[in-house]
Amino acid sequence: MMAAGPESTQSPRSTIAALLGDVDAPGSFSSRRTASPDDLRIEVGGVGPLHVPIPTGQARELRRIARPARYGLGERTLIDPTVRDTWEVPRSRVKIDKRRWNRTLLPILDELAADLGLPAGSGLLAELHSMLVYTRGQFFRPHQDSEKDDRMVASLVITLPGTFTGGSLVVEHGGERAVYRSSKDKLSFVAFYADCRHEVRPVRSGHRVVLTYNLMLAAVDAGPARPVPGVDAALTDLLREHFRTPIRSRWRDADGSAPNRLVYLLDHQYTERGLSWTRLKGDDAVRAAALRVAADRADCDVAVGLADVHETWSCTDEDWDGWHYRNRWTDPDDTDPDDEDEWADSPPDPDAYELSELLDSGITVDSCIDPSGAAAEPLVARVDDTEVCATTPSAQLEPYESEYEGYMGNYGNTMDRWYRRAAVLIWPRDRAFEVHAEASPVWALTTLADHLRAGDVATAQRLAATLGPYWDATARDTREPDFVASALRVAADLDQADLAAMLLRPLRLESLTCPHVPDLVAVAARYGDGWSGALLAGWFTPPAPVHHTDNAERRTWIASLAPLCDALRTAGQPTGSRIAQLLLHHTWEWLDAEVTRALEIRRPSHRDQALTELAAPVAGFLAGVAAVGTADDLRDAAAATLCADDAMLSCLVQALRHVAHQIPADARATVGIDVVRRHCVRRLTARIARPLRAADDWSIADPGGCDCDLCGTLADFLADPMRQRFAWPIKQESRRHVHSRIDRDELPVEHRTIRQGRPYTLVLAKTGALFEREAQARRRDEADLAWLDDRVVVGAGR
Repeated sequence: MMAAGPESTQSPRSTIAALLGDVDAPGSFSSRRTASPDDLRIEVGGVGPLHVPIPTGQARELRRIARPARYGLGERTLIDPTVRDTWEVPRSRVKIDKRRWNRTLLPILDELAADLGLPAGSGLLAELHSMLVYTRGQFFRPHQDSEKDDRMVASLVITLPGTFTGGSLVVEHGGERAVYRSSKDKLSFVAFYADCRHEVRPVRSGHRVVLTYNLMLAAVDAGPARPVPGVDAALTDLLREHFRTPIRSRWRDADGSAPNRLVYLLDHQYTERGLSWTRLKGDDAVRAAALRVAADRADCDVAVGLADVHETWSCTDEDWDGWHYRNRWTDPDDTDPDDEDEWADSPPDPDAYELSELLDSGITVDSCIDPSGAAAEPLVARVDDTEVCATTPSAQLEPYESEYEGYMGNYGNTMDRWYRRAAVLIWPRDRAFEVHAEASPVWALTTLADHLRAGDVATAQRLAATLGPYWDATARDTREPDFVASALRVAADLDQADLAAMLLRPLRLESLTCPHVPDLVAVAARYGDGWSGALLAGWFTPPAPVHHTDNAERRTWIASLAPLCDALRTAGQPTGSRIAQLLLHHTWEWLDAEVTRALEIRRPSHRDQALTELAAPVAGFLAGVAAVGTADDLRDAAAATLCADDAMLSCLVQALRHVAHQIPADARATVGIDVVRRHCVRRLTARIARPLRAADDWSIADPGGCDCDLCGTLADFLADPMRQRFAWPIKQESRRHVHSRIDRDELPVEHRTIRQGRPYTLVLAKTGALFEREAQARRRDEADLAWLDDRVVVGAGR
């Protein structure tokens, strides 16, 4: 999905994003509180009760029993002192007098919950995660905490008072940054949402001792945040305008249809199980509440889900001056006198590039939940950029993954970035079926089937008619096991030929198997032979450029066509036999075209490979003809085409080997097998009867294909039985042409260039491969002819 151009400031989406950006939501992404350390009683195994502030001696004892701190990277847990250099005291050694400590901690948690803007009725529970000791020079580079529990919404860092310097905690989110420093005589409590990127600057002197907690949401009486008064009416009008404004195409002047969805990207990240309307963070909660109220007033439904955003940017590396990297870590806004140029000797950050222009973007949304907290009906997987808006652009957030592609000669530097964000999805209630059906064709068929079973055919027809604009694209790749059978049954029960054809058009021919025969016969009988013929013709016609994998699936399907044809023939009514004949007719049209294409391939090895791949489908087609037994004209036409070119011999023999296991001996004469077999015997006998090449005969048949003078000279050399080498002074362009002819036709001729004189001399030499190839071909012909003996083919085969 290409990125949209600059959006008009008057568009509903941009206005919605700006309006929600002006909402003054309570709280911030981080907050700091302080308190007296009097209630903190800590005892550490191997050290004893701690004194607060921590004396230097006790800090060294803590360091003695600690271990290097680990950090998470994806699903791995690593130790890397270039990323995290600090000491961790095993949690099992840390004992805190909770009853006394709660006298300080619990009121602080209430204050921090309000500071973070959590919904009314929510509270925070603190779960001790670790005790850390930073000594001189230690740090933790910018990172993001993982949410270790579904209820976890934030992290809490409690810095114990001490005389250390440096070690500032820096928290960033949405382009904003807060720097928190410690106190020499008080506990410093810093809470921040868990998806905020943060770092610990290097400690300059002394020991920095901290307790870290996971903050869980205690939402006993919590509900969704209340929207801010004054924006409901404006949002309602903007939603209505968005859903009635046609989408302007980037590729043509005409307008398209109005969008069915609005996807508003929130600022924070959530886990799949932790996502809830009552657990939205900060600005997200208030903005989502405003959209929820406006959606209801605009007669729209709403859900919240998880969005994965991928953006591709052109970028520049402004820190590179042509000779070396300038210091990326110097922070002119940081006035902490203790935090000097800590990072001056660090390697450059590989992600520190200046983004220039958004080249491409794509968004997928899943895990959607409705306002009741239940999983929403299917909504959408991939979102079009004409349906998306956000107050905070993704580029202002921290990606969870980045990939830089340097200058490649034909395009500049690019940066791919991936973000995880929550999203509010809104859609008009009167278009709910279209929205859910586009997201899940299986859901659409189930819904239509429910209406049909209830006898409400009119509603089913009305709903099915809305699928037209997108059904081909969404249903074509659906691979659920029951999808084909469901589509056939619904199409028959709709009792409207054009709707049935639309519903079945994107089905994949290769998905059609014997269990589908009753439903296929039923729908064909309902709408007639003309309708059935058009449907089958459409299934055989590729809707887009065919890939090799698509052709491989088609070949595999045709190779096993006989059982399907037999099931259709015995389905109990003439319709089945007619469908089987139509299938065979279209199959042969496809095979005929594939055989023609393969025979036109110039390179011999590629041509042989393409023909070999057609052997099993040819056998499957012949076996299908045998199963139907009434396709004489088709049989004769196929046999004539298959026997028209000697290049087909190897393919035909392989097909006969397949057929020997599929068609009873007494049926082979009626389906052209004997015609093909006799042709192969006759041609192989004639080839074997040719005299062997003399040991001094170096003649090579010219495959032709070019009438230029160079190729005429090459043909004379190839045809000469006495001439094995040829020294040919020709220019570079001419040598290239001769090289390409020899390589393309895989001639048994070596070619090399003597780079002396002007022009250089091209030396051609016929090789012994000429004799070996003919010997191999004769041995193969003799083996094939022996297998084609009447006793083998007419018998059970082997």
